[in-house]
Amino acid sequence: MLSKENVYAKIKKSGNLPSLPEILLKLLEACDNETTSLPEIAEIISKDPALSFRVLQLVNSANYGLCRNFISVDQAVIYLGAKSIKNIAVTTCIHQVFEGKRFNTIKTFKISAFWWHSLMCATLSRRIAKKIQYANIDEAYLSGLLHDIGRLILISTFPEEHKTFLLETEDIWNELWAEKQLIGITHSEAGAWLVHNWNLNSLIADAIRYHHEPLEQIKEAFSLIKVVYLANLIRENSSDHERNLGAGSLLLGLDSDDIESIIEGATEEVLEIAENLNVNAKPQGTSEKSKQNSDESPAGQMLPEESIEDEDYQHNTAKSQDVLVSRIKNIALLSGFLENLVQAGDSEAIITVFEQSMSILFNIEKVLFFLPDKDGLLLKGRTSTTSELQHLSQSLALPVQRSSSQIVKAYLTQSLTYLTSEIKHDNLADVQLLSAFRSTTVLLVPIFAHKKPIGVILLGLPQSVKTLSLSDCKLVQVIAQQVGLCFFLENMQARKAEEIEIERKAAISMTARKFAHEINNPLGIISNYLTTLRLKLSKENDIQEELGVIGEEIHRISTMINQMDMFSSTVFPEMALTDVNAVIEDIIHIFKAPLSAASGTIITFIPDGQLPKILTSKDALKQIIINLLKNAAEAIVGGGNVAVRTGMLTDKPHDDEANQPEQIEIVVDDTGPGIPEAILKNLYKPFVTTKTSGHSGLGLSIVQKTVKDLGGSISCMSRPNAGTRFSIRLPLARNDNGLRAENSTC
Repeated sequence: MLSKENVYAKIKKSGNLPSLPEILLKLLEACDNETTSLPEIAEIISKDPALSFRVLQLVNSANYGLCRNFISVDQAVIYLGAKSIKNIAVTTCIHQVFEGKRFNTIKTFKISAFWWHSLMCATLSRRIAKKIQYANIDEAYLSGLLHDIGRLILISTFPEEHKTFLLETEDIWNELWAEKQLIGITHSEAGAWLVHNWNLNSLIADAIRYHHEPLEQIKEAFSLIKVVYLANLIRENSSDHERNLGAGSLLLGLDSDDIESIIEGATEEVLEIAENLNVNAKPQGTSEKSKQNSDESPAGQMLPEESIEDEDYQHNTAKSQDVLVSRIKNIALLSGFLENLVQAGDSEAIITVFEQSMSILFNIEKVLFFLPDKDGLLLKGRTSTTSELQHLSQSLALPVQRSSSQIVKAYLTQSLTYLTSEIKHDNLADVQLLSAFRSTTVLLVPIFAHKKPIGVILLGLPQSVKTLSLSDCKLVQVIAQQVGLCFFLENMQARKAEEIEIERKAAISMTARKFAHEINNPLGIISNYLTTLRLKLSKENDIQEELGVIGEEIHRISTMINQMDMFSSTVFPEMALTDVNAVIEDIIHIFKAPLSAASGTIITFIPDGQLPKILTSKDALKQIIINLLKNAAEAIVGGGNVAVRTGMLTDKPHDDEANQPEQIEIVVDDTGPGIPEAILKNLYKPFVTTKTSGHSGLGLSIVQKTVKDLGGSISCMSRPNAGTRFSIRLPLARNDNGLRAENSTC
């Protein structure tokens, strides 16, 4: 008898574990490690030609709609990301271990009985999990399906030992004893070891490891182990109702009715599954000889040569197992895709993950979403930015209340349906979509959350596929349901953020109004003293001009205070033809000397002498420029430069300039440290600031709102240690009053 370590070493050496298991295991570990770089993952993949081919095949598939083909594994890995690579690795593991040709040379292994037992345990596990409301029913099904996978590994690695004892053992306990004595490990240990190497959920490995342990030991285990244990017990002792009831009651609190409902119809369900998957899985006891020991014989027992499957079965084995591989792959990868959806940060990421899951699981390359607009009146087309249907989707919209399209019906009724070219459609939009998909069949999958419609997903089935199987439809719906929940949560978060923003602005306005009255009192006193001072000075005195500027600023401050609820209501300042260059020059004249003396900051102004006057608010324009100059000066430490430029906007969105409003541009550049990325994303939100205490972070919020009130736009470019640039674009005249600007005379 070999030691466990030697048995596992022999299995690896025999090739009955997935080829290059060390590489696959290393790849899975690398993908799970957040510190592993993508080039390191690419280096691992490049050592396995099969993996390299699969990665390049996926990234160059129609699902990504790329204009060029990837020929480098490095580039493909960077584009796909670690999560997609891990899914490919799991798929490869499963496909290789279930490859049908491995068992073609083992003439005495009745694999149809093995699959019958495995499918029956999987079905019973799912029924039990549903009965006890286990959180992950698909995980229970997969565990039941794989619980005897160790048999395939041991039988293909140690065929002679199995031929010796499987024909002679009478029950499972003798078989386990024989495996331990002749090989060194049981099939339960081999299966758990294999699944552990796949980096699947450790509870799945435990369910496989302990499915033949004493009942008393299992009662202390977690639910998944109990589910698989009971499923296997019911399968092996289908006629011993008392024993099954006792185990069900002890492990999971099930009563007689529960056990009966779990067993009832299970055989018919397995037959249907086997037929749908084209799997040659036969109930034990289909021949006279096997009937004699049908209850006692372990699944997959070796039988005499005359009991070997017929030629039709041998002919279809490879095809059947390929289909079964697909089924197992779907369940194994489902949890990975659902995890990716949960982690998706926005709707673009949600759509991208779903498109990739459809490509990998079902070879569906064309996916199109129809999602409602903000008012819920239209369903608008949507894809990821990499989809080949992305350009088409931008022009698609269906009215919810007036359209007879099958898409709208699927949205309103939340029912899964097909669009097919075999049926004549009266709705032209449906006909056009079938043509755009270049597919004879398009599956319409509604997405919803909390019984409320979220949208519809269109899946263009491959030309060779007219309908999906019932199990595949359910799998698509499971993923679509998660998509609906993700969209629902994203919308809810957006609404919550909007409510918080409204509350923040309301709080600002309330606080501002409390101070407005008190601030106006000292301002009135200062204004009175200023007027008295001007009267005492002669009109020719040079200080009169400076005092006039101060008076204008005090008046502007008073006006702003009376509008301090600007965040809760829109303020439209008084409009007049304004010389922008003159306004900016006055402000810089006031700021220039104090800033230079205080911090060594040098302000320069480069005006466009041909700039026309524009219809705008002089006070609002001052507010914008002063805030931007103060921000720039405060950002610069130890001296620097701030440059202000004006000019006509030269870049046009379209060649047809007659349809575009004429605009001027005001640019404020500084040589400061730049704005951090985290702040840049929320630049115009109140209370967001890079400055130390004493600053409220309101300046840029006020600037943005004021620019918007003037009918203009603001943008910002900033890089670390390379300074910041603000660009203000203002129309020459507001479109809503039709006034024209006049040329400046400056």
